[in-house]
Amino acid sequence: MKKLFLALLAVASVATANAQKNTFLLYGNAGVNTGKTDNGAAVGTETETAWNVSPGFGYQFNHHLTVGVQGGYNAWKNEVVNTPSATSTIKNTATAREWQAGVFFRYTQPVSPIFFFWTQLDLSYLNGKHTSENITTVGSITTVGSASDIYNGFQGSITPAIGVNVYKGLALNFSMGGLGYRTTSFDKAPTTLNSFYVNFGQQFNFGISKNIGCSCGTKRGHHEPGMERRKMKKMEDDEDDE
Repeated sequence: MKKLFLALLAVASVATANAQKNTFLLYGNAGVNTGKTDNGAAVGTETETAWNVSPGFGYQFNHHLTVGVQGGYNAWKNEVVNTPSATSTIKNTATAREWQAGVFFRYTQPVSPIFFFWTQLDLSYLNGKHTSENITTVGSITTVGSASDIYNGFQGSITPAIGVNVYKGLALNFSMGGLGYRTTSFDKAPTTLNSFYVNFGQQFNFGISKNIGCSCGTKRGHHEPGMERRKMKKMEDDEDDE
């Protein structure tokens, strides 16, 4: 991990500030979250896995504020396996697939030519499918039961992150989750669920962003090879004309 961090610093040392006024921002984030809890054979072992991808495209009105559209795809799986006796096993699996689409508002605060912080508010429409499966084995007999339902809803989330400029408007972004609120309504079962969640420190997200149409990397006082020689020659020619 230390070597990766030092490598990022080395690459970023040639970069300039990321946020550019009146430019377009294109980004893509990806995250994964895994966990396993062993509660004993009678209660069961629980394994949970979740991952997501979320691209976005926006317009930067100034060096701090960016507004645009965003979307995403999430997949989630929870599996509980318990053995109430030596000859029986119960396996419960729940999965969900979800699409998101909406708008975002991002505030960026540069702290150096290399590093910057940003916080993003996402407002999204949700559409997904939840599936549950129960497999019970007693001796040599196995029974399987399953059910699925489609849901729709809305979600609002706030995510803080750290950005590292690497080259001419190209940046790497890192976050550790955030907080949000969501409400979903299921079709088959007339049920509405409202939840407030905090996953800060529990989920790692990695992203790449690119400023389109910026003059990133242009530095004042930059000189092309031979510029000083051409400048001196021009001054000598001006003196001869006098």
